[in-house]
Amino acid sequence: MLKKNKEKVVSIKQRIKSLFSLKNVLILLIAVFFLFQYFQIQSLLGTFSFLQSRDSSLVTEIGQLKEVYLTMGEDLNEIREFLRMPKKDYVGFEEPKQVDEDGQDKNKDEVQMAMFQYIDYLASEKNKEQKLENNKSLMEALTGNEEILNFLNENKLAFSSIVEDDNGYYLKINDNEKRTLVTISLLKNDPKLSLETVNTISCVDSETSEEFHKEILDYLEGNVESLKKFYDDVEEKKTKIANAISAEETQNVLNGLDITLSSEPIESDLEIVYPVYSKSENLIGEVVLDPASLNIKLIDKNDSSLSITTTDIAGGLVPFLEKLDTKTFIEKKVEESMESLKKTLNDEGFRLLLSESGLSISEEMYEDEDRYYYDIFDSEGNVLSSIVIEKSTGVINIVKPDGTNAENLLFFDPEFKKKTLEIPEEIPEYSDQVFDYENSFNILIAGKHGNLVDTMIFAHVDEEKREVRMISIPRDLYYNGRKINSFAYYYGMSELKKVLSDMTGYELDKYILIDMYAFIDVIDLVGGIDIHLDKPVIDPTYRTVDNGVEGTLHYEPGDYHLGGVEALRLARSRHTSSDFARAERQQLILTALQNKAKNFGFGDADTIYEIAKTVLSKTETDIGIDEAIAYYFRYQNYEIISNDVMSSGNVLYVPPYITVSNCEKLIAEAKTAGQPIPGCMNQNHAYTLLPRNNNWNIIKWFFREKFETV
Repeated sequence: MLKKNKEKVVSIKQRIKSLFSLKNVLILLIAVFFLFQYFQIQSLLGTFSFLQSRDSSLVTEIGQLKEVYLTMGEDLNEIREFLRMPKKDYVGFEEPKQVDEDGQDKNKDEVQMAMFQYIDYLASEKNKEQKLENNKSLMEALTGNEEILNFLNENKLAFSSIVEDDNGYYLKINDNEKRTLVTISLLKNDPKLSLETVNTISCVDSETSEEFHKEILDYLEGNVESLKKFYDDVEEKKTKIANAISAEETQNVLNGLDITLSSEPIESDLEIVYPVYSKSENLIGEVVLDPASLNIKLIDKNDSSLSITTTDIAGGLVPFLEKLDTKTFIEKKVEESMESLKKTLNDEGFRLLLSESGLSISEEMYEDEDRYYYDIFDSEGNVLSSIVIEKSTGVINIVKPDGTNAENLLFFDPEFKKKTLEIPEEIPEYSDQVFDYENSFNILIAGKHGNLVDTMIFAHVDEEKREVRMISIPRDLYYNGRKINSFAYYYGMSELKKVLSDMTGYELDKYILIDMYAFIDVIDLVGGIDIHLDKPVIDPTYRTVDNGVEGTLHYEPGDYHLGGVEALRLARSRHTSSDFARAERQQLILTALQNKAKNFGFGDADTIYEIAKTVLSKTETDIGIDEAIAYYFRYQNYEIISNDVMSSGNVLYVPPYITVSNCEKLIAEAKTAGQPIPGCMNQNHAYTLLPRNNNWNIIKWFFREKFETV
């Protein structure tokens, strides 16, 4: 018995000992912690209830407590998971759902929303096509309606044939004097039928032939007589304007000012316009007859404050013409250059610079037949150079004391003058050879402003070295009878791509022609770019408005973080620097953009897609959006190791040229003097660039040097 009791005690001790094993102790501690956390959370819930029922001003504090509570709940679920217990929702209340303006739940499924949008678009386009066909058939049936045709015959009116252009279909109702009283229009992009007269436009809502024919007939019956009278009033006003223009006094003023005013108007957009052109064929004014009010407006295109409405065209036309600014563009340019130059010469800072430099400038301007002059002297009174304004162009040039070697002041770039390139005496003969290397990729990055390309950057990607080299090609390079930037305008980007491939010897794989303003969106999408300027950029002609304050575009040397607008300003400014310096800054911006893009990874796919979509939506390119994203991930970490510019400082030169105006003047002088006519009309009339010694192989040599040099 005693032995059994002893064995029982030993068994109990062993059980107790087993209960205090490391595993069980750990579980016990976790359970205690679990209970502690549970009671603490219940206490917090009570606090929430108390605070929320007492004071709405404590929203912020409640939010902070809620964050602590949710964190503790997450920790508690980790413990439950360790203990093999199911997780529990400790939130106790739901987050508010995203709702739209009507209080409805928002759909977060982007694919579903996109599909809805696409199907809705297809349905809309289908409906538009059906409506266009239906309304076109209504218009066609109108010309065969007997009741309407009888009405037109009785009133000496007739239908024209239906005319189609890119915008829509048009059916006119003319009187026996061939005047159009009513035009029935059907636009293709918005297929609504409308009635247009010289002073009104109204929509037609009919959908069936019967309704449409009745609506047209009702309109004609109610308006034909008033339209005829209205057109008679318009014709009377037009006659008064024509008489005022043909009057002897008016013709004398037109001849004296060397301007033209046609008595035949241009009729469009509910207006009847008589344009006034200067001798240089610039639009300087308009005589406008407003059919809606039958008022005559005299509009000054250069100064809107001088525009007036007159009831006496015969008496008001001559004074109006005499007040118009008839100066030619060149005359205005000369005046602007003169004012700008005088302002600078009188600037205290500029006078201080002259004094500190031991230089002086002539106080009075002098002139000859071709130029206005200001001479610059050294301390001994020697003429170093002259600043001149060309009378034929208004351009401000720097010339030597003897008046030769004219150089545009605005394009003067001392940094470029210091740049040299050692060119071998003998350039290899490359002929039509095109270098097509494996593991390389070439892309033309072009920017346009208006119709012409004004930026061309040839980017060469070396996939073996993981490097990118860029060369800017100046727009004024003269190739095969025209400037290189005009090839895209006349022949398309594919031809420009081919021409640049032949010229450089490197096959261009892809191109992208981007509106410079797309830079704003792209750079803003990536959060701006960081750049460093070694020298200042100042452009007094580039006026900026920041936070309501107007100023002059300027950047001091230093580091900048630029948004899209600021980057565009820097990329486009060239007033006080050359096109070549601007090309360098554009490459600087591309480099900064590439550096920023290096920070994006696969996790930023949405941002990358938005950037690609933004760029491609505002560009002409042979790169698809999938290709663009693939190129990005392939090349994003490549290093840009060289930025070069083809310029007159290395492989190019500026050939002699003479403006058309100067040439015409030389011809006139020769005729007057009875001398042989100079052949300047066959000479170069514009600023251009050519390869040195007119050797096009030097460009291929330059590209090979820049792309293949290690």
